[in-house]
Amino acid sequence: MKKNCALLLLILLSSCSKNDDQKYAQILADEECNLVIEVPPSNSVWFKAEGYNPVTKKKEICKTHNRWWNMFADEIDVGDTIVKKKGELIFSIHKNDTIIRKKW
Repeated sequence: MKKNCALLLLILLSSCSKNDDQKYAQILADEECNLVIEVPPSNSVWFKAEGYNPVTKKKEICKTHNRWWNMFADEIDVGDTIVKKKGELIFSIHKNDTIIRKKW
């Protein structure tokens, strides 16, 4: 009986986890940013970078409260372009001679 209860609990917990992962992935996929960096993100819990949109040339701020983008803050320098397209789970850092792509 204990084995059956433990198995049932494990199945319930794993199914909740899959739904949570899918919801979180959708939240991340819905975000977007296209920014030439003028003020790189600081090394903090939340991601915030300032610059301008390379298409419109208008000043913008890209910020998010997820920790995915912030994992790459140390790799982002002034002059780099960060790109996160809506609907995708790829965050890109465009440098002068390299494009770094980070998959979620």
